[in-house]
Amino acid sequence: MNKFATSELQEMEKKLGGYQYLLTFRYANLCIKADPMALLPVTVAVGAVGMNIEELADVVSLDDFHLAVIPRSQDTLRDIQQGVMEAHPEFDVSMEQVEEDDDSTSQFLVYGMPDVDKERRDLLVEAAKSLHDECKLRMDAVLMDEKQSFAELLATEPDSLKEVADALNEKHREYVGNIDELLDKKLADIEDAFSHYKEAHPDESADAFDVTMGMILK
Repeated sequence: MNKFATSELQEMEKKLGGYQYLLTFRYANLCIKADPMALLPVTVAVGAVGMNIEELADVVSLDDFHLAVIPRSQDTLRDIQQGVMEAHPEFDVSMEQVEEDDDSTSQFLVYGMPDVDKERRDLLVEAAKSLHDECKLRMDAVLMDEKQSFAELLATEPDSLKEVADALNEKHREYVGNIDELLDKKLADIEDAFSHYKEAHPDESADAFDVTMGMILK
């Protein structure tokens, strides 16, 4: 494969990788399990200056469904809380405190992911599949554009054209496989969160069973 073809293949990989990252970012912001990436869009107003949250705090996952936001300065605690609320009003928030070595205390924020009941589960599944399909369509368009470009450039070199087409197809399959895995993981996370919700609300599950049995017996 000549240097031009190799360069173009690398450029295609950058585009596919960009779409894969965008899907990863969008999935993180569906907010099913606690993922620090979900707070990347948060802008914190400190006085008249807007700052990214990672400039002001450390964000860590406490468990599957809770994020801790630990400010580097207690002076920015309320500003951070306001910024997160504007980006993710669906989060539950509590304020915790920890004792420091000098016997003083400092506060940090704990955010709980929203419950995944049956209605939200269905919406999340639909959204996850829709975002995946949109990403795949964009990847398909990249592949078609590259094939068209090379078909024109290599019209007189059929052997080279086949080699390039095979390389393009292989790279496309690789990245489509990557986003398929992202979808599978997101769907599994949704089911885990739904199971977590049902365990915490056994009465709702019993009510749903009673309604279903009532419909069957009618």
